[in-house]
Amino acid sequence: MSFLKFIFKGVVGLFAALGLLVILLGVLIGVSLNNVEEIGKAVDNQSLPQEMILTIDLSEGLFEGPTKASYFSNSFQPGLPLHDAIDALYRAQDDNRVKGLLIKAGQGPLQLAQAQELRKAIHAFTKTGKWTASFAETYGEAGHGTLHYYLASAAETVWVQPSGDLDISGFSMESPYLRPVLDELGILPQFSQRHEYKGVMNMFTDDHMPAPVKQNTQGVLNSIFDVIEKEISVSREKPGEIGTLMDRSPLSAVEAIDADLIDRVGYWDEITDEALTGDREFIHLADYAMSTTPEVSEGASRIAVIYGIGEIHLGQSQGDAFFGGRTTMGSDTIAQAISDAIDDDSIEAIILRIDSPGGSYVASDVMWREVVRAKEVGKPVIISMGDVAASGGYFVSAPAHKILANPVTITGSIGVAGGKMVLTDLWDKVGIKWDGVKAGENADLYSANKAFTNEGWARLQGSLDRIYEDFTVKVGEGRGKSQQEIHTIAKGQIWSGAQAKDNGLVDQLGGFREAIQVAREAAMINEELDHQLVYFPEPKDPIEELLENAMGGQMILTDPAVVKSLSTLVKITSPVLKTFEQTVQDPRTNVLNSRITPIGQQ
Repeated sequence: MSFLKFIFKGVVGLFAALGLLVILLGVLIGVSLNNVEEIGKAVDNQSLPQEMILTIDLSEGLFEGPTKASYFSNSFQPGLPLHDAIDALYRAQDDNRVKGLLIKAGQGPLQLAQAQELRKAIHAFTKTGKWTASFAETYGEAGHGTLHYYLASAAETVWVQPSGDLDISGFSMESPYLRPVLDELGILPQFSQRHEYKGVMNMFTDDHMPAPVKQNTQGVLNSIFDVIEKEISVSREKPGEIGTLMDRSPLSAVEAIDADLIDRVGYWDEITDEALTGDREFIHLADYAMSTTPEVSEGASRIAVIYGIGEIHLGQSQGDAFFGGRTTMGSDTIAQAISDAIDDDSIEAIILRIDSPGGSYVASDVMWREVVRAKEVGKPVIISMGDVAASGGYFVSAPAHKILANPVTITGSIGVAGGKMVLTDLWDKVGIKWDGVKAGENADLYSANKAFTNEGWARLQGSLDRIYEDFTVKVGEGRGKSQQEIHTIAKGQIWSGAQAKDNGLVDQLGGFREAIQVAREAAMINEELDHQLVYFPEPKDPIEELLENAMGGQMILTDPAVVKSLSTLVKITSPVLKTFEQTVQDPRTNVLNSRITPIGQQ
């Protein structure tokens, strides 16, 4: 009987494997049929048109991280690869085939630092005198369009649809304060922090924003607002006027024209007609980026690039690009990546790109140690801060050779908070009784079913004091400052990148592109030599990652060998699908929109 069960399980497993493969191939073919423009890179540098307009569609979103070099990569990794796109824009300045750039704005997620880095590249492209324009149906329909307009204003000509608005009213930070409802429910928040500006737990302990937190947050917003206002003023040639105009918004399209914030009012078909004069064609910037990636010489200097994105925790980094999962920054993954880059004699410098609000202190300390070890062996680590590099994200950065942040990056938050929610009154209200036993006097120290004793509360305070001291001492060592100097700018305070440059938490203002140059200088790479960016850890093949993450990681087929085999089978089918794709992409068939067609017509 057991033998028959074994055979039965084997047959079921085989059909499950075949079924999964069929489903996967069906999905991939479906993508080919319905979203051909998202699959692969059918255009190489030689076959690019002789006259082209590059396009950016912000509704696709931007993503940071290594571009996965696979035929199916972009099918599951949507969005514009930020750093590849920026490099491509700089290459396009000297490419005579590129006649201009068209940006479709007004929709899509956009972060401050990402917008600033991309905008800088667009501004540089515009200064070459090539045709540049941005279009939006509206900049903020019943919402804020400040960031989208900020980016779009780097173009020579800014368009909006006649029915659209211009809502560039600025920025706000709001947080709910739950103490009244927690009291009503019988939930007691017992938290403490170091120090008065560390406001992460105030939403539970207070019924309003404490004055120190409000003052600190207001200062950061003012700094960011000043940066955005100044850069728009430069592009629109309206020094000293943008702030007043922003305070008047939202503006109608006509009002925006009168204020000289918008140049043209029209529809999408009108701007595309203007762009496509002569034999010009639209080329998606992501396609152009991959098609024109420069070849690296055999003796090129090697610079490691490591991405630390998301909340910090112990263990492996998590990221489910295919199924929209949350990306996290795991200490094992990042520490091992830094360690591997240190031990690789061919790596001359390390760039650590951090976009993280912090998280586990212990996990941060694991990664901090590897950055210190790199310094000890003389291998420079350059920090490139993204939208946020705060708390644990800053702690990891502190010992680096150089720290770069964008002016609008949010950083700092050198502090610590901890505690627990006590639910005893809630249980009484709903009639639930808890009982049990323990072995060890403090085994239930963090139990939600009892408040801290005086001794327990003292233990929590001691833990917070110890962590804060360790935090400030290590930051001081990394930044060449005394602990007291760090304490003055710590206490949980957040800073914009511009403020952090002034107070010494950041060495230089700039993005990923500038970080590469600093890494070259730190490694003393001759300016006549080229370099190669090497990603640590090596990016997973998207097909294997898809199979590993299918069904939320609960696949019947968990054997790595089976996953590898299925991945190989899928790859074997790629040439067939590619031939099919090229057929339907042929403009003579006029069957489907390819990625070369104007954005917005998908």
